Amino acid sequence: MESLIYPQKISIAFSNNILSLYMKAKSSQDNQVLFDLSKTKSITPFGIILLTSSIRECHVAGKECLYNQPIDPSAQRLFKDIGFNKHFSLDSSGTVPPVEIRTGTVQLRQVTDIDPLVIEGLIEILVYHMNLSPGVKGSLQMSLIETMTNIVDHSGQNTYYVCCRLNKQKKVILLCIADLGIGILSSLRKSPKYTHIRNDHAAIIESTKEGVSSRPGRAGLGLKNIVDFLKINKGQLCILSGNGKVFWKFNRGEMLKQTMPQSFKGTVIKMAINADKEGFYFLLGEKDYIF
Repeated sequence: MESLIYPQKISIAFSNNILSLYMKAKSSQDNQVLFDLSKTKSITPFGIILLTSSIRECHVAGKECLYNQPIDPSAQRLFKDIGFNKHFSLDSSGTVPPVEIRTGTVQLRQVTDIDPLVIEGLIEILVYHMNLSPGVKGSLQMSLIETMTNIVDHSGQNTYYVCCRLNKQKKVILLCIADLGIGILSSLRKSPKYTHIRNDHAAIIESTKEGVSSRPGRAGLGLKNIVDFLKINKGQLCILSGNGKVFWKFNRGEMLKQTMPQSFKGTVIKMAINADKEGFYFLLGEKDYIF
């Protein structure tokens, strides 16, 4: 039996370790895989999605998945609240059966095609915790629609994952969207306009620019609008695809690039959005909104 021991923290900051565990689960030749999270004390939406993706890959290969839940009580509550335990129907034997991941709120969702209810749920979370004008709300909604449309159109997969939760202590909304498709570089290279792009980092950065898309017509605004919003919000954006990882820390004006030791076949988009009720977000033509 393959035993995968997860660290105390499962987040994008430790993506090397988490991706290594993902690849180990995916490539294991054993019929049984044990996901041991007994030492885990915290997990982010990125961590939940990579863990879920690992289990999915094992199920696709016909492997039985076993699970040791966290010992830490707060971690146990987090896994339950985020929808992991319920939708993997963990029984007394610890076996994790392959069932659909779905919750009434946007916590952990396995999405097929463009799901308006998921996008509506994400927008409701943002509106509840932030002061957004109708224009900003509409802009973010269209950006999320286009981002998810790009996944369906370009990744080669019509199924992807969405996970969103509020970190109450830090007052930050953590949102992660991920697919197990072909990655950004391969997607852009479908178009003759982007055959000059040679590596994953360049492809990731290019994907955040206006008008960049392998889809003809009016496209390429999704990530660009999200970047513009996060700059004003002083939030963070991290995109991981292939061997590339690019991390924008807009609160510090930094962009960091990291080369991953193992290639991830797919794309992860992770956002950290500052959620405070003190600021107002509105478009230039909506200045009357604040009065």
